[in-house]
Amino acid sequence: MEKRIFNKKLGQYVKKKREQKKWSQAELASKLGNNFQNVSRIERGEISPTLYWCSKLAEVFDMKLHNFIKNALKE
Repeated sequence: MEKRIFNKKLGQYVKKKREQKKWSQAELASKLGNNFQNVSRIERGEISPTLYWCSKLAEVFDMKLHNFIKNALKE
């Protein structure tokens, strides 16, 4: 899978999960210990979160890391 496609799918999934929780980007960023600009960039597929940030996202969404990645890529 191309990097840009991976980034796009992951970003769309993060946005979907965030919206299901009814969180703003700022609220998600606060839970991650990050800033909303980075959350926005992830959701737009502009950046690839590191494995560390993927694990933090999975944790915040109460998921196992492998399920988070697997579900993001099949969206």
